[in-house]
Amino acid sequence: MSIKWRLTGLFLVMTGLSLLLFWVGECVKLNPVGQQVDFEVALLALCFPAGAVYAYSSYLSRRLEKLHLATQRIAKGNFERIDFADSTDEIGEFTAELNSLSRHVEMIVQNGTQEAHKMEAILAGMQEGVVSVDHVGRVVLVNAAANKIFERRDTARKVKYLLELTYDSELEHLIRRVLAGEPGATRETRFEQKTIQSQVNPILNEQGQPRGAVIVMHDVTELRRLEQMRTEFVANVSHELRTPLTSIKGFVETLLDGAADVPSLRERFLKIIQAETLRLQRLIEDLLTLAHFEGRENRGELGSGKISYLQQAYKKIQPVILSFAQVKGIEVEIDLPDDLPPLSIGEDLLSQLLLNLLENAVKYTTEGRVWLKAQAYEGAVRLEFGDTGCGIPEEMLPRIFERFYRVDKARSREQGGTGLGLSIVKHMVEGVGGTINVTSELGVGTVFICDLPRAK
Repeated sequence: MSIKWRLTGLFLVMTGLSLLLFWVGECVKLNPVGQQVDFEVALLALCFPAGAVYAYSSYLSRRLEKLHLATQRIAKGNFERIDFADSTDEIGEFTAELNSLSRHVEMIVQNGTQEAHKMEAILAGMQEGVVSVDHVGRVVLVNAAANKIFERRDTARKVKYLLELTYDSELEHLIRRVLAGEPGATRETRFEQKTIQSQVNPILNEQGQPRGAVIVMHDVTELRRLEQMRTEFVANVSHELRTPLTSIKGFVETLLDGAADVPSLRERFLKIIQAETLRLQRLIEDLLTLAHFEGRENRGELGSGKISYLQQAYKKIQPVILSFAQVKGIEVEIDLPDDLPPLSIGEDLLSQLLLNLLENAVKYTTEGRVWLKAQAYEGAVRLEFGDTGCGIPEEMLPRIFERFYRVDKARSREQGGTGLGLSIVKHMVEGVGGTINVTSELGVGTVFICDLPRAK
């Protein structure tokens, strides 16, 4: 039954009772004690209807208060069901609709929360930095990768404007243009020692108007470094190939022009051509070796189950080193204990590593001595290659393992070096899980420390 009919029925019943009591009172006036009974009947006629109306209004008030508390709970995120099971009036129907609305809002909130968590997980797992700004350029979101790119330590503090992350005013102007309606654009900026590529795109509303912008940032420092290395590598290879080829071409043309008829010139020119040809051969072989070591699919082959003994590997290259040192009058000291454990590297590769480092030591030592010492440690064997040569300037030490880098270019070419030997050694050592370091002092000498893992 609806509330209006309940209130109407209650009014009619209470009015009828009041009239009945009034009639009873009038009838009682005929009695001698009528004055006392008249007052009591009047009071009863007044209080009884008032009490009934008050009780029913209190009942309605309690139900409405319950609805009020329920709406407050819904506003705070508590979607517990409201129970008015015994009610079929308008308040009961409203309660049923409110329960339905509560369940609908709960589903929307749950879906929104799930989407928010999913978006947070995506942003947190991205390698690219993401920064979002609103329509006036205030920062509303910065993901973990962006904090890492800009080296923010106090991540709990809110960032209000982009200039608090980077002082690149041109990027700020680019964002302003995108917010003004221009299409997205890309810009590279320098942040301390990093190169950051920023892609700015607008966030559009239903009418297609920008209501914000998102900036996706890539740290392309390593990519630009590799591109620079590739450019330098191509230039170096071209130069290293052109130099002997130019020499060979020139002497061949000279021989064809008549120098071949003079025995002394012919023999001299042919020896030069042979030397330049051998130089080309060494360069190409070193390039192929380096490419083989740098290939990802080949890195596992360097230490995949192969073992070798240092003494046996040295015996393979001993004649070459001793003869080379004898020609220059340099003393060679070798200290390889008999109880050295086997190493996790192939014997041929270990021999090549020893040859490259000892040959370098002899090559750049004019007088004095070179040495090789070995000592076993827990899990590794340390090799020390030293010489009393000319030494290497301190500012050049970080680059000596780069391809084609030479400390003394003229002397290196004169002695037949390709500039790839130390780069090959570094790739070999790191390929088996070892490390190599160098210390040097001008006029005193150079020491290479190489740690190679023991065989398991």
